[in-house]
Amino acid sequence: MNFFIYLSFDRRRVLRSVGLLLLAGLVLFLSCSCSSRSGDREAGQKEQLPALSFDHIPDYEELTRLLHNWAASRPEIMDLHSIGQTPGGRNLWWVTITNKRTGSAGEKPALMVDGNMHALEWIGGMAALNFIRRLLEGYGRDALVTKLVDTRTVYVLSRVSPDGVEMALKEKKIIRSALRISSESADENGLYMKDIDGDGRIVFMRYKDRNGPWKPHPSEGRLMVSRLPQDLDGEFWRVLPEGLIDGFDGENIKVRPALEGIDFGVFFPDDRFLDEVEQQNEAGYELVPEVLAYVRELKARPNIFAHVTCHSFGGAILMPPVNEEEKMPSADRAVYDFLAGKASDLTGYEAITYLSLRGGQNLDKHISTEIGWLYNVRGIFSFVTEFWNPLKAAGITVKGPMSLWLGGFHPVEDELKLLGWNDQELGGQMFVRWHPFDHPQLGKVEIGGWDLVNYFYNVPPEKVEKEIAPHADWLILLGLSSPRLEIGALTAKNIGQDRWQVRLVVENSGWLPTYGSQKVLDNNKVDEVSAEIELDSNLKLTGGPSQQKLGHLSGRSQQRSTATWWGYEPGTADRAVVVWNVSGPAGGRVNVTVRQSRAGTVRKELILN
Repeated sequence: MNFFIYLSFDRRRVLRSVGLLLLAGLVLFLSCSCSSRSGDREAGQKEQLPALSFDHIPDYEELTRLLHNWAASRPEIMDLHSIGQTPGGRNLWWVTITNKRTGSAGEKPALMVDGNMHALEWIGGMAALNFIRRLLEGYGRDALVTKLVDTRTVYVLSRVSPDGVEMALKEKKIIRSALRISSESADENGLYMKDIDGDGRIVFMRYKDRNGPWKPHPSEGRLMVSRLPQDLDGEFWRVLPEGLIDGFDGENIKVRPALEGIDFGVFFPDDRFLDEVEQQNEAGYELVPEVLAYVRELKARPNIFAHVTCHSFGGAILMPPVNEEEKMPSADRAVYDFLAGKASDLTGYEAITYLSLRGGQNLDKHISTEIGWLYNVRGIFSFVTEFWNPLKAAGITVKGPMSLWLGGFHPVEDELKLLGWNDQELGGQMFVRWHPFDHPQLGKVEIGGWDLVNYFYNVPPEKVEKEIAPHADWLILLGLSSPRLEIGALTAKNIGQDRWQVRLVVENSGWLPTYGSQKVLDNNKVDEVSAEIELDSNLKLTGGPSQQKLGHLSGRSQQRSTATWWGYEPGTADRAVVVWNVSGPAGGRVNVTVRQSRAGTVRKELILN
């Protein structure tokens, strides 16, 4: 071969080899680079969850943006959709959190959390949002959060009253739940609350009146104290909510029922009727489409076993009963006491019944409530969390129900202590100093007093995160207290040529029994555990019905103590066994499904061999 021809050939071969090596290196570099960027993206995904700011309450637009960004950041565990619109055109954003790879949301036991049933109780909505954030941030990092999201479902409606919250935030208006004018106050004259001095807060007005029922405290002039029978001479005052007066005749003043006084809480189905009558009053649901939408969603989810509604204020975990005539099985009382006790341990809040909170007042009047309906009719363990107790924060010990303290049955020393705490800890922000104002109807008045909206109903901004953080820990525990079905074993034994005995062991690995509450069992509103077998077309069922009811399986909630014979339940009431006979060749597939609405649905496949 000619030398030059050989050199040319060899050079081409070398160049081709070098080119292939360079190409391989480039591919490897790009692959590693992409892999690195992908890894960085996956690692960063946990760090880039949009933050929940605690220094202010998000308005509707910010709330909507935050929830959508959260759902986009964690699509594998969070879904977001609207369950309806308010009369103001705002969506009711419903959050569903569960690991979609371990099953659908409706086939797992579920915990329901809601917030801002009442428009001014912003801290409740923040607590619901913080729970969402805790689950999204903790999944894959926190063992309990991961277990909860993998094996249960969490539903959250963080703002039941978006119209009311929006108006309260923007106009500093005192609104119970919504903007709608109630029929009982629409045509009435009288004083209505309004921020008339433009400081962004609605507090009190006072003016001198020789027959006034109030007088300044002798050593602390900011405080108004009740005029005593022996107070015949001196400087006396009248105290009113800050506002204006419609139809003022120059003498008589009455406080008009709040124009926006509709309370969503009383529009839930009446808990005295197991058929769940929904019309609560002559207005029906025309005024409260938000509650109607919420009730429909609750009814459509039989997997909900527990519920918490987040309110303020009082520093309490409230449980049924609400009314004197309500009855609670002892087994449910024990569960409530245990779970509320755990909440108390974590939050420091007092665990009491709603009935006790009423303090013996107006007990002849039946109160319809969300928790009353959910427990008494649907058998869901339902709680109210009343966040924040400014009295406790100030070191005041309240004897008896807080409702009595709020009714004025407390020593004036408590108010002096509260005022001192306000001055030292809050820079005086909780109490607006009295200042003169020319009222268009009353003339010379002074405006000031306790800021009930921002510092009683709600937590000072710098204390919000610390106040609500322990509550998320309790919600995680509450979610994990559900019943939960598992398949302990699924086996097949050959009992002759092409004949098999299929054996299924079903267990309740959860804390509660599969039915959840005794109340729902007593109301006959819960299904039994059932097991169903499905076979390949080449297999035939020869023994036992394809679907079998297994009754209910106990949990661990009644295992309290072995110090006596009465504090525990011996045996294996948490387990059931099903046997089927099947004929057909080896290699055939057997599929088993076990389900119960509150304990979930589990499936398993077996190949005969």
